[in-house]
Order: sequence, then C-alpha cells, then structure tokens
Amino acid sequence: MDITTAEQTLAQWVAQQGGLTPDESVFCGELPAGIPGVRVVFLSGRAGCVELSDFVAEVHGLFAEPEEARSFADAVWGVLPRYGESGFTELSAEGAIAFGIRDGWFTATGRIRALFA
Repeated sequence: MDITTAEQTLAQWVAQQGGLTPDESVFCGELPAGIPGVRVVFLSGRAGCVELSDFVAEVHGLFAEPEEARSFADAVWGVLPRYGESGFTELSAEGAIAFGIRDGWFTATGRIRALFA
C-alpha cells in the first residue's frame, strides 16, 4: 500500500467507525470551511522498504454538539488497537485525545499510528 492509498484507507476506516460518510464528512487534508466534519492527515512517519511503513495520522473533528465529539472519539479510539484490518498491519492510539471548542464548533483531536506493508 502506498502512502496516499494508506491515508485514504485510514480516512475511510475512521468514517466507518464514526458512522460518517467519506468525502462528505470525512476528508484527507483540510476540512471545507464552515461545515462540521473530520480530517485525517499523516503528520510523520517513514515508508518501509524491508520493514513496514509506519505513519502517525492526526484525526481532527468539528461537531455541533459536545456529545457528538465524545461519541466520535469513543467510536474511533475506543476500538483501538486493531490488527490486520482494512489492509493495515496495526492501527493504534498515539497519545491522548484532546477536546475543545474552535469557532463555535466542538472538537475532538487525536492521533492514530498506522503500520502497513
């Protein structure tokens, strides 16, 4: 799996876990302005040649209500770690989940470590 495909596949996995729609409410890269949704972006990592590729993605969601942010976080990070799912060798939580408010939206931000061949 290449890096672009891995990022798109992770976004689809996040959408599925969170009960959201890829490309309507879950995006790779930036969120369209003024709408609630979730973005998935690889922040760091390394491509594997002999070993597995190992990347860390930031998952950042904007929600209308605080309970939506908490429910989303529970649905995504609450099922981690996962092994052998959606083409990934491993998906695991990386650090804590941060909740906040930005421009009137409730946010949930966390990181997911993705290992893949």
